[in-house]
Amino acid sequence: MAENSPTPGAWIGREVHLRYIDADAPRSLDCTLTEVGDRGVCVTSGDETSFFPWSSVIRLDLGHSRLARGRRAG
Repeated sequence: MAENSPTPGAWIGREVHLRYIDADAPRSLDCTLTEVGDRGVCVTSGDETSFFPWSSVIRLDLGHSRLARGRRAG
């Protein structure tokens, strides 16, 4: 896995901060990136695994947010 790689596929297994649209409102999630594909991304947070289509992803950053460590923020 390349360090400081700009491609999300290289971040699989690492902590990420996901900003996404949910019911027309932006939300954030600190999670672990588990899969990246043409349709979107899969992440885990605690015991929950979720899929986010690219159409709902606003931003994906390597590392967790300082404000929302391990919890959903709105």
